[in-house]
Amino acid sequence: MTAIVGALSSLTALWIGLADRRRTVAKEKRDEAETARRAAAEEAAEQQRQQASAAREEMAQAAPVHARLTRRLAGADPATAPETWLVRVSNDTSLPITDVQVIHTGGATSSASEPFDLQGLSKQGVELFVAGAPPRLAELAIEFTDAAGSRWQRRLTGGLHLGTVQDDGTYQWDAPRFPDLVPAPAPASVPPVPFGLGGMPSARESSRRLLQAVLVLIAVGCLLYLLRR
Repeated sequence: MTAIVGALSSLTALWIGLADRRRTVAKEKRDEAETARRAAAEEAAEQQRQQASAAREEMAQAAPVHARLTRRLAGADPATAPETWLVRVSNDTSLPITDVQVIHTGGATSSASEPFDLQGLSKQGVELFVAGAPPRLAELAIEFTDAAGSRWQRRLTGGLHLGTVQDDGTYQWDAPRFPDLVPAPAPASVPPVPFGLGGMPSARESSRRLLQAVLVLIAVGCLLYLLRR
């Protein structure tokens, strides 16, 4: 009998030990998985920070280069002088940009100005030969090369794109580093509709109706009370 009790005790202790070991192994695996997950998340976050820093450094010179459309009268008499349009390119950095071109995509074909260089902290205007209405901003852009040799396109609507040269010598422009400034349409104005013409009742009208209902209930209760006496 003693031997049986001893054997049962040994088996119980062995089972408890195995259960504790399984729990310990499971906890170690969970801890390892959590450590690996945190390490992967930290690595991904660090890669994103490095990519964002590299993108900021990459466009540090291109971002302050701007262009705007201005009007100029080609004559002394404002009443008779025809209008011309200028794209004024501003290089607000201390470094030069080269091979600057104004691109106009309006009409049947695209046109590009003669390339020019622009020193740091300087401006230059390029005249557009457009008759009639002013050109649309969405049809205008400037292209330039920064001091690091990268080719950029700045749209007059605000978008800044980095170019990748193709086999045929043209450039493929990436997603905008800055979004185009396209104004959203104004929401339609809906005049208020007074109650009784298909609109909702006002707060004062709702309170008045509620008071009427309460008075009717009180009157009915008083009438029932009198009838029961």
